[in-house]
Amino acid sequence: MLDFIKDNSFIIAQVFGFLAMLVSISMYQFNKHKKVMLLMVLCALLWCCHYTFLGLFTPVAMNFLGAVKNFIFSFKEGRQIESKTIPIIFLILSVVSTLLTWKDAWSVLPLIASVFAIVAQWQVNVKHLRLLTIPVCVCWFIYNINNQSWAGTANEVFVLISIIVALIRNKKKETVKVESETE
Repeated sequence: MLDFIKDNSFIIAQVFGFLAMLVSISMYQFNKHKKVMLLMVLCALLWCCHYTFLGLFTPVAMNFLGAVKNFIFSFKEGRQIESKTIPIIFLILSVVSTLLTWKDAWSVLPLIASVFAIVAQWQVNVKHLRLLTIPVCVCWFIYNINNQSWAGTANEVFVLISIIVALIRNKKKETVKVESETE
């Protein structure tokens, strides 16, 4: 069994990655905050499996921290968690985790992505969240291509397209609103 896993680790990694991508695509179809956040936890854990089978432990650490963060945030439904210490703790944990799992210079990209993701997820303004998520996607895209994470690369393309569509759609709504107000 171990030989099978070892011989097929790249394929197994991609299967976990595409499962994570499916969860990622479907999770926003739910209306309850807690369900979305718990699906984000599942998604992050699937990415952990994906990167483990690729032997890439910095992204495993970043996704594990993301799972913990999303699990904590799943309990905030209807309540505002205002303490600035929460993102600071996750930023420190991201840096420490990167230092402990450092493989090569490419390991800095998941850290940069994690920093932007933490800041983005702390935003109240959805437009700011979307804009801050773009560098997250770019970092992961470059990292995934370099490390042959085809599922991860595809995921970032879908997320970037989704963000761009949302930004364009909302810009058009803002333009129409401003035009109707000036008439």
